[in-house]
Amino acid sequence: MNNLNFNTKIKLNNGVEMPVLGYSTELVGAIAFDPITQSEIILDAIEAGYRRFETAEIHRVQRGLAHAIKLSKIPREEFFISSKPQIGDIRDYRNYYAVEEILAQLETDYLDLYSIHWPHPKVYLENLQDWQRKAWVRLQNIYEEGKARAIGLCNFQIHHIQKILDDPETKVIPAVNQDQFHPLYSRQKLQDYCTEKGIAFGAINEEDLTVKAIPPHYYAFEHAGYKKPGLYDRSTLLENIGKQYDKTIEQVLLRWTLQHGVLASIKTIEQDEMVQLSNVFDFELTNEEMSRIDALNLDYRYGYDPDHIDF
Repeated sequence: MNNLNFNTKIKLNNGVEMPVLGYSTELVGAIAFDPITQSEIILDAIEAGYRRFETAEIHRVQRGLAHAIKLSKIPREEFFISSKPQIGDIRDYRNYYAVEEILAQLETDYLDLYSIHWPHPKVYLENLQDWQRKAWVRLQNIYEEGKARAIGLCNFQIHHIQKILDDPETKVIPAVNQDQFHPLYSRQKLQDYCTEKGIAFGAINEEDLTVKAIPPHYYAFEHAGYKKPGLYDRSTLLENIGKQYDKTIEQVLLRWTLQHGVLASIKTIEQDEMVQLSNVFDFELTNEEMSRIDALNLDYRYGYDPDHIDF
C-alpha cells in the first residue's frame, strides 16, 4: 500500500470506503466502565483525528462511543463505525434483536461494518446445526435491509470462509476478514486467499503486543516494579529500525502492518500515544526492512484458537 496518509481509505468489494487506520474501543472497555468516562477517552481519539471506530457488544463501550460522537459535533456520516454481536445472540436466533440493540446503543440508524466475531468450531467445519450454518445468511438479511453498509468476519480462517462461499444461500461475499496479525504470525496464506476472493484483510491484535498498551499506573502491582512484558517491546530489530526514523517499536509495527496492505487499528487510552501512533505516515520502511521483519514469522498464534474455542 503506497502513498499512505491518515485519511487513506480502501474501497471494499461493494464500493464502501473504509479508513486504513482506526481506533479499537476494546481497551477502553477494559479500563473504564462508566459511559461518560469512556466518552472522554474516545473524544481524545476523535480530536487526534481518528474516524474509524471498532467496537463490539462485548466491549461494553457503544453508549460511550455514541456520546463521544455527539460531543464532537462531527456529522455521523464522517465516521466509520463497526460492531459485532455476541455469539449467543446468533446461536439463539437473536440476530435482529442484537443489531437493533447495537444501533440503539450507538444512537445511529446503520453500521458501516457488521461482523461475526468468532467462528464456532462446529459452525463451518461440520455444519451440525441450522443456526450455525445460517449465521451468514441472516447477516445478509441485515445488510440487505440497510442496517449495515458492509458485513464481514473476524477470526475466520480459510476453511471457515470457504464454507460460507460454498453455501448456495450465500449471496453477499464478506467485505472484510480480520484476524490476528503481527510479525510472529504474519498470515501470508490467509492474506493471499482473502485478496483472491476480494475480501479486505484487517489486523486484530491483543493489547499485550507492546508494554505500553496498558499504562503502568492502572495496575497497583506495577508500582512495585513489576512490568508486564509485551511480545515486541524488547525486540532489538524493531528498536534499531525505529531509531533510523526516530520512531518507536509500536510505530514500526503499525507501519509494517499498513505497508502490507492490512487494515490496522490502535489500542490505547493515552492521548499522547493516540497522536504518536497517528504519526506513521511520514516514513516508509524499505523492502529490506520489511523482509527482515517478515522473517520473524513463526506461525505463532497466541490467545484463543478459532478452531478450538466454543465462542
